[in-house]
Amino acid sequence: MKSASCLLLLLTSLPVLSHAQSPTADSPRQRGELTGARPSGDLLARPRPQVAPRRAAASSDPIQQHLLNTDVNLARAEADQLPDLYERFIATTRDERRSWSYADWDNAATVLARLNQRYEQVRTTLPIEERLRIRSTQGEFHSLRGARQAKDRIDR
Repeated sequence: MKSASCLLLLLTSLPVLSHAQSPTADSPRQRGELTGARPSGDLLARPRPQVAPRRAAASSDPIQQHLLNTDVNLARAEADQLPDLYERFIATTRDERRSWSYADWDNAATVLARLNQRYEQVRTTLPIEERLRIRSTQGEFHSLRGARQAKDRIDR
């Protein structure tokens, strides 16, 4: 019964995920560009407090330190470090996602966008197996976020 309800929840999130993946006329995407930092769907409708802008690759960002369980400057991360950083990121997301607010999801998406930016710079040096692991981690994050949106819509 639990697996059937999980499947139903994932199936209901598909329209949200497909909407988040389709480029719009006002935001054309280039090949390989990911949507990790862009809030989508219902998240845009919720007001969020304004926060001061941060440096894009700050190694002293406490949110990034928490999500990655390490203090690393992503702008200088080596290619062979990235698979482990993605694994740490998704492990933290899996563990804490049930208690996250919309601001927490936005913060996690920002950290994912930093990881993705570095990944795009060094991806050609990674073996195909590592690239597939990273892509599946990216997809899992978007699935978890979409499932949260679907759950919130159902709970209304």
